[in-house]
Amino acid sequence: MRLSEITESVLTDELIDRLLFDPGFSYSGGSAGVIMVLGSRKSCIRRMPAAAEIFRGGGAPYIMVCGGRVQDTPLGRMTECQSMLKTAGELGVPREVIITEERSMTTEENFTFGGELLRERLPGCESIILVTAGFHMRRALLMAERSLTGYRIIPAAVSSGSCTAGGWKLTEKGRKTARGEALKLGWYAKQGRIEDMSI
Repeated sequence: MRLSEITESVLTDELIDRLLFDPGFSYSGGSAGVIMVLGSRKSCIRRMPAAAEIFRGGGAPYIMVCGGRVQDTPLGRMTECQSMLKTAGELGVPREVIITEERSMTTEENFTFGGELLRERLPGCESIILVTAGFHMRRALLMAERSLTGYRIIPAAVSSGSCTAGGWKLTEKGRKTARGEALKLGWYAKQGRIEDMSI
């Protein structure tokens, strides 16, 4: 079976677990040229703290925060990028090490516009620590393979909220999010926007 063959009728809990919650998505150390944090409404309280911790641990000398969509974030109405920038400051991350990407409205655009900035601002960078939600990591990695050719991508999945490896089945919200993400994988594969990998 391939990603493009995913439909509502074939989605089982076991398949969703395998697709979205690969243990290899967790950060297991290693360094890179930059930490890239993908945007979302709550990225300031979920993803940015994880990125700051990796930064403080010596994972990379720079952090790129992505996301131009204006949202009602936990810090107020602002772009995803601005909300993460505020959190980074509160966590003591120096402003001069943060690269802001504020044009993107989608995950694909995070990589398109983020990649442009990386090539311009950090031309010697060869590797990226990618920070996003655990359930979103599979699709993000497959998109990164298309947009960020030439870079080594190190996943650093963040486990929080209702859609986690151990908790997505426990609530209706978690189930809806997980099933929706699995179906997106199928849709993107059908569109040829990610690799139609065997599953």
